Amino acid sequence: MYLYPNLDSVVWTIDEAPALERVLAFDGSAGTVAYVDSKGFPGRIDLRETDVGKASKAKLTSLSSANGSDIYGINPKGEIVRLNPNGGDWHFKPPVPARSVIAEPTGELIVSANKGAQTLVWKVRPPDDVIQDSTVLPLSGRAVSTQMGDRVYFTVDSGLVGVKVKDLSPLGAIELASRVRALAPTPSGDRIYVATAADSSLSIIDRYSGRVETGVTLAAPPEDLRMDPLGRYLLARFPKADSAWIIAIGTNRLLGAFPTRWSVDLPAITPGGEVATLGDKDVVLLDPEKLTAKSTVAGGAKDFWYFFAWDGFRPRARGLDPDLANQVATQLTAKDALGAHARDELGISDTLSARPVQAALASAGTFALGAAMPLLLVLFVPVTALVWTVSSSSLFFLALLGSLAARAGGSPIWKSVARVTFWGALAMALTAGVGALFGTAL
Repeated sequence: MYLYPNLDSVVWTIDEAPALERVLAFDGSAGTVAYVDSKGFPGRIDLRETDVGKASKAKLTSLSSANGSDIYGINPKGEIVRLNPNGGDWHFKPPVPARSVIAEPTGELIVSANKGAQTLVWKVRPPDDVIQDSTVLPLSGRAVSTQMGDRVYFTVDSGLVGVKVKDLSPLGAIELASRVRALAPTPSGDRIYVATAADSSLSIIDRYSGRVETGVTLAAPPEDLRMDPLGRYLLARFPKADSAWIIAIGTNRLLGAFPTRWSVDLPAITPGGEVATLGDKDVVLLDPEKLTAKSTVAGGAKDFWYFFAWDGFRPRARGLDPDLANQVATQLTAKDALGAHARDELGISDTLSARPVQAALASAGTFALGAAMPLLLVLFVPVTALVWTVSSSSLFFLALLGSLAARAGGSPIWKSVARVTFWGALAMALTAGVGALFGTAL
């Protein structure tokens, strides 16, 4: 593992890792990477424990994960299977043997199956096995979800159909000139870039209007498309050569072409906006605008590349050598690794844990005390001066309590007093105004 952008040194390595076919997702809180190996088996890499393990001994199809921990797939019977690292496996048997499953960031699953000339689509939320919504679409091919998880698009003969994940309500059919070869939604899902088999121009579909616009015209129909996770660039694969085009998403401008092999992981756009290209032995990072080499990772072609952000590799405390730092970490996690992680890394402890009943009682007592002080003046003030006396005393006591709260919390006292006094006076003025408007006292 490299620490981007310093790709000249390795910060983490493991010898037992199998050859990866693709990465499904990354769980930043647990530090696990869900993957599919070259033999088609799902597994997880635990970056903290330096451990690799298969998630299933049985081969599943349509493997999908949204959080890096739960892995979903379809068994030979057409049932949906969830593989959980803590042993909470789950099965769902759809009315018709499933063909594909997509795990959404919301925790829901979009399951589809073909039946005759139709594609049946269901939505379920594990661990429930009740179908929440369903719809019927024309016979379709591959399905692609937007990065936000709000829509799923299915390829049909010379076009696309889509559904909203919220309720599976169908979207309008989108007709194209020829068969869809590849599609890539932007991260926000506002546009979909589509490559067709017979058109060298990329089609751009606006999700709000459904209109199809002609985008960048290439020299030939591309074989595949790959979207930058941050939505800055789009990569398009040459049909019969080890090269690719790069398009700027913001302007739909073709920036040029560059030599690269096309694999599951590369070429890709790095978090810094560079183009990571795949050579015979090395990985070369290019400037996306000039397409000139910025750096080279010697021997990087033998590695599997997946860019992600994680703060799990924390630097050791200043003054500790590596051996002592390792001893400290080992002793802290010897008895209760989960408790040590929660306390020392996440800041969760019994002392700092929430106490809702205590908070509710304290809030109720504070509000009652604050309201009682101006009301006590009613016993001593003449009726003719009651309105102004209660109003002014309420603001005074509000400012007093605001100053005490600011002092207790370590906030600037005068700013806190001004803020609570201003909004309190405004609320009283609005209340009096509404009363005057309707001719009554509030």
